[in-house]
Amino acid sequence: MVQYEGIRRVRGAPCIYRRLRALFGVSLMNIKTFDATSTTAAPPTLTRGSLRATATLRERIESGFYSTGEFLPTERALAEDLSVHRRVIRAAIDELVREGMISQKPHCRPVVGQPGEDTQATGAAVARPKSTLPSSSLVALIMWHGAGGLERAGTAQARIFWSVNDQLAEAGYHAVFLDLSRRPEGEETAEREAAYLHYALDHGFGGVIFYPYTYRTNRDLVKQISQRIPVVLLDRTVGGDDVNFVGVNNYQAMFEMTSHLLRQGHRRIAYVTENDPIHPVQERMHGYIEAVRGAGAAELVVTTPLGGDKDDPWPIFEAVFRLPEGERPTAAVCVNDYSALHVASRLSTLGLSVPDDVAISGFDDVVPALPGGLGLTTMAQPFEEIGVRAAQLLLRHLENPSTTAEFIELPARMTIRESTPEPNFNPAS
Repeated sequence: MVQYEGIRRVRGAPCIYRRLRALFGVSLMNIKTFDATSTTAAPPTLTRGSLRATATLRERIESGFYSTGEFLPTERALAEDLSVHRRVIRAAIDELVREGMISQKPHCRPVVGQPGEDTQATGAAVARPKSTLPSSSLVALIMWHGAGGLERAGTAQARIFWSVNDQLAEAGYHAVFLDLSRRPEGEETAEREAAYLHYALDHGFGGVIFYPYTYRTNRDLVKQISQRIPVVLLDRTVGGDDVNFVGVNNYQAMFEMTSHLLRQGHRRIAYVTENDPIHPVQERMHGYIEAVRGAGAAELVVTTPLGGDKDDPWPIFEAVFRLPEGERPTAAVCVNDYSALHVASRLSTLGLSVPDDVAISGFDDVVPALPGGLGLTTMAQPFEEIGVRAAQLLLRHLENPSTTAEFIELPARMTIRESTPEPNFNPAS
């Protein structure tokens, strides 16, 4: 999947839009990502893949994840869950039928059988309780450890973990950190997330606190596991309304930041974001859009490549900020602090100064200063409180499994620093 920088223009910035269209020769509205090869990946090697899939399905049946008497998930769902080709799933099902662990009638979905019973002969299985493993005092915390290096008080993930750990310890529980190991992205991370979720269930963990990175890939799996043990999601909603969630109100936070710049007099405010469908990124963009629309200001959303190298070209961003002084944006609202760092660096290469030429803001408050020590204005996420609330929510569900799922959005705190001073010029000129 090749991802390209793009720009979305809805209203209010006709001069910028006309100039960019002239430069690039095409309409720049709503540029999407596309597959550069347009080919379908060949199925994996059946022998190795089917053995792995068979072992996984066998373990789930033996552990009670798939209960006796219930239908096995569809081939499509299993293929997506295990990130394998459907042929691999068919081969695994055939093997489990031969072993007597499942039964399958022609043109029907397989039914889980009691290990050791003659399911092939009867075509049915005796029902048993869904849960086979006792709950324990262990709670799985599935997340990435964070990049590190620039944060003042530790990574956001570390700050969440230690607050979760303290709360659980006071209640007699123990947090087990299941690290996703590297910067989360792509199919490999989806597989690792699924493996950790299954591990927590299969090994009798009392509950799971999960910071998902692959967004929709494991949505159904999260729902399934949340029906068996308590699950609390952090930052991103992937399981629907019936799964607990704790995060910040990203929409309101970005609305407030954009409104702050509008009150300072800025009328051409660019929003620099990533080409990423996840809930926080989209909600922040909507907050920006609502603020500039309400003020009648220019609306300019510039997307940058997701997961690219810091030295990759940003041609549209550069074209926007090379416009004459009276036409280019006077402020840039960035989707997070790291994006603000990259924006400041690229503005410098264009000969523009922060904040004299362009005021910029970030989000998260994990990187307090830009290169050179200039303080970065940002919306501070209450990471410690997020961890505390997530742990408290999980404990409530451990004490009372029938508790209704909760959706908790905490306010972010605006932190004003030197990157957004009161303008000493007329931004609207």
